[in-house]
Amino acid sequence: MRSKFVLLLLCCALSTDAFAHGIGAVPVVKETRWTAIQIGVWPLLLFDEGAKVTGLNLNLILTCQRREVWGLTLAPFNSCEDDAGGLTVGLTSSVEGKHYGACLALVSRVGANCGVQLGVANLIDSGHRDEEERCGGLQIGLYNDSDAPGVQIGLLNHNPKAWIPWMPLINFRFREE
Repeated sequence: MRSKFVLLLLCCALSTDAFAHGIGAVPVVKETRWTAIQIGVWPLLLFDEGAKVTGLNLNLILTCQRREVWGLTLAPFNSCEDDAGGLTVGLTSSVEGKHYGACLALVSRVGANCGVQLGVANLIDSGHRDEEERCGGLQIGLYNDSDAPGVQIGLLNHNPKAWIPWMPLINFRFREE
């Protein structure tokens, strides 16, 4: 069992590295603007990774979408370079833009949280966003880290712009007017 898990992690690390270096997935249907369903076994996808997904986004290993994803996303490792909304479920989840809805992952990282992040480690990487673009959201996990407005519930919570930056159990920051 341990060897299968290590092999899975190795495959995902290599495929994520390949995706980051421009070696993208191989679509069956190319040049699609949007789709209601995206299914694949990385690196093989039904539609182009640049297609906007509105509906079901399902992959057995890794899902990497370059455009928006709205609906249900299920994959062990999720990555979206744009905004995402709906329900995202996986071991890890990364959304470069805003995330609307719920994200259930062991480790999740979003550009802005406009919904709920539920997991072991929840991170908001909003350093490149203006204050107006940072939504107020909820993070529930063992470790939560954000500099955006919102509420954090967990064992250790960090928000450098909050009244008290490091807090156990609960921390919050409201938008300054």
